[in-house]
Amino acid sequence: MIADGVQLQRQDGTSCRGRLKLLFVLPSLGGGGAERATLDLLGGISRDRFAPSLAVFSHSGRFARQVPPDVQVYDLRGRRQWDARLVWRLSRLLRRERPDIVLSVLRYANFVTLLARPVSGVHTHVVVNEQNLPSAEFAAFGGATLKGWGLTKLYPTADLVTAISHGIAQELVSRYGLRAAKVQVIYNPVDLARVRALADEPPRHAWLQPGPAASTMPVLIAVGRLHPQKGFHYLIQAFALVRKVRPCRLLILGEGPNRADLEKLVLELGLGDDVALPGFDENPYSAMHHATAFVLSSLYEGFGNVLVEALAVGTPVISTRCPVGPDEIIADGVTGLLVPPADVQALAQAMLTVLGDSELQRHLSANGPGRAADFPLERCVAQYESALEQLLDRPRSEHDATR
Repeated sequence: MIADGVQLQRQDGTSCRGRLKLLFVLPSLGGGGAERATLDLLGGISRDRFAPSLAVFSHSGRFARQVPPDVQVYDLRGRRQWDARLVWRLSRLLRRERPDIVLSVLRYANFVTLLARPVSGVHTHVVVNEQNLPSAEFAAFGGATLKGWGLTKLYPTADLVTAISHGIAQELVSRYGLRAAKVQVIYNPVDLARVRALADEPPRHAWLQPGPAASTMPVLIAVGRLHPQKGFHYLIQAFALVRKVRPCRLLILGEGPNRADLEKLVLELGLGDDVALPGFDENPYSAMHHATAFVLSSLYEGFGNVLVEALAVGTPVISTRCPVGPDEIIADGVTGLLVPPADVQALAQAMLTVLGDSELQRHLSANGPGRAADFPLERCVAQYESALEQLLDRPRSEHDATR
């Protein structure tokens, strides 16, 4: 049904009596790490203590069918780019549903939520979750003036800001003026049991399947949105150098706006037989598990969920030491190899090192699962549950009492 510009997508009729009404806010249900982490949190949070629901600006994306069935979803029907109508629509939803707490994820959703609360007149607590390092994002893609204003003026009005790495938290305090007491680091959750179970499924891609048709060549794998942030342009150039030294293949799982440019680069470098971009895979973990090594080539990250997933399935990891994230997950030479971002030569050398050293492969593979165990879904859920309940023990933030 349609009500107040909000389309109700799902409802199981469960009573919220005695539980805290918790509204999650996301721009969409696209197939990114932030959306995956949010759905894991949404599924894991206690139903005895919380009654969760979800508002999305657009009910679309690869994960649209993976919302827990007991979660009511509201489609605010916004555009992908900035849509001022979302502030009004979300404010009307807040007035109607009166959640105890709103938890928004990704900066677009955070800005809309922080603008919608005062418009709504509802005294709900707002938690915003920051998934990227602002300075690195702005340096790569611009937007520092407008988005920086939002971080400086809007984020302090939140009751709590959660950051998915210590590097992000430090920058929010040092550069954007947030009080340290208002910023809490909670790493993104990784459902390790789910990852490991899916890793045991047979791989879909022919390069990784056993049998006569399987290749004896090692396969390097990367997983992520085909977007400039992920540095796949550098990865393909580095792979071209590796391919000149030894036979191997590169599999990049993901979809995004850079597909045409990456496919063109593959052809220009004569790698058409050895590089595959088969698109988004709902189960990338099986491919990770059967690959020789996993490579993350990002220019910047907020955390790096996919690194934890690769560690969990015991795949040797090579990663850029990009601004924040990988350094908090990977110990260089122990659980993976770290190289500078946008450094084609260094990335190629790291891949050659791993491919040429079976003992190093065994060493990294053996150490990975233990490190992944430091980032369980249960710990993240418990941290959020504690943080959310503590919010109700203190007054809601006001615009002039947050710094």
